[in-house]
Amino acid sequence: MENDTNNVENPEAVEANATQAVQPKEEPIAKTAKDLFSDFKASDESDFEDLNDQEQASFSDSDEPLTKKIKKKKDLKRKPKPGHEDSPKKKNYIQKYKKEWESIPAVKPWISESVHGPHYFYCRFCKKDYKCGKTEIFKHMSAMKHKKHLTNTVQSVQNKFLFRGLLCPVITPFVKSRGKEVNYKLINPYAKFLKACGVKGILLNDITGEGMSLTTEERKQLVEFWYDICKEKNQFLMVQVGGAPLKSVIEMAVHAERLKVGAIVLMADLYHRPKTHLDLIRYIKIISEYTEKVPILYHHYPKYTQLYDIDMTAFLLDITGEVEQFVGVIYTTNDLQDGLTALTLNPEKYVVFMGTDEVMLGAVASGFTCIMGNSINILPKLAESICQCIKDGEIKSAQASQNLLKKAIDSIYCNGDMVSTLKAAISIMTNLPVDTVREPLQTVWEGTIIKMKNKLHEIGII
Repeated sequence: MENDTNNVENPEAVEANATQAVQPKEEPIAKTAKDLFSDFKASDESDFEDLNDQEQASFSDSDEPLTKKIKKKKDLKRKPKPGHEDSPKKKNYIQKYKKEWESIPAVKPWISESVHGPHYFYCRFCKKDYKCGKTEIFKHMSAMKHKKHLTNTVQSVQNKFLFRGLLCPVITPFVKSRGKEVNYKLINPYAKFLKACGVKGILLNDITGEGMSLTTEERKQLVEFWYDICKEKNQFLMVQVGGAPLKSVIEMAVHAERLKVGAIVLMADLYHRPKTHLDLIRYIKIISEYTEKVPILYHHYPKYTQLYDIDMTAFLLDITGEVEQFVGVIYTTNDLQDGLTALTLNPEKYVVFMGTDEVMLGAVASGFTCIMGNSINILPKLAESICQCIKDGEIKSAQASQNLLKKAIDSIYCNGDMVSTLKAAISIMTNLPVDTVREPLQTVWEGTIIKMKNKLHEIGII
């Protein structure tokens, strides 16, 4: 009875202990893409191999080396001498993660903070967390396991996506009727015109192609039609599958991969727009889980998607290692500096297209080898001239071509919506009746087309 009395002597303490025992643990706050998609476990071990003296010296810094940390850990385990039981023990120094490590060029593409706390770092290539320390980071980088992941990642990207050059976002011709059905009869002569002008890359069902005004079945049929044309003419085909409900986007992505197109392009969900770059990564990852080998690019078009606040640098850093098929970005923006930052961030892994006619000269001069522009539909030789003149060092000729290109697109776009006026200009240049657009867009009036034609003739385009 005495024992029973002791057990219930302090019921409030017992209740407090019970409450504390069932208290759930707090979940770590998601800071990077890996927090959202995978169950990661921190590792106290390392995958690195021993470094030689030269490597060790190059990696040394003011941080305490790993050997001293291990020695201190052993010293703490030793029993104190008699009479010194109460003597203070020295604390073991544990290195914390430092943001400045991310600025080191050799580790910038793959290192990030860990969800397991400030004493760990995360490798995006190996998808694993390790204990911190600058020396440990560089030792991990020298490990065969890490090198293998790095090599496989780079090789897989190079094998998947080799296209470089001018990419043309093609239009979709419609029948001049109430239903505005797709006019397949006009696609062959239109494609023949582009091939004769030297266009080697085709982007289908993007904004210029009114992809968001087409049904899923229409978009799939267009892909099949253009696939045969591109195969015959040896052109690289990329297909934009975004701008639709997620289920339809996945269906079109699977269809494009089954046809073995060159790549698929995604835009952000236009109904449930991502609030952060992590939301965007999650959206792309969901779609990638239904495909296996087709390369994926993201079309960054803030003027159309209204996603001005997405941090593209953070996006490219955090998507590394999370979506194997992801290979790059198309920048349709006049912010050349932002595009250049993306271009130089991880050039071995990601390709970056500059997709704005107005900054074509600056993009090529800055090192962009992939250019997309609406003007390639009507003036591909002018775009090609800009690229060639920069390559040959003929700056004044390149500037003259860029100025002429700007005059042409200003003379076209001043007459209405971008897609409608571009299709009217293509009709003028090719003599093909491809000016009809699908509602809610409005087809350019015939009188305006005559006015546009006279202006293009005046500046020497036709």
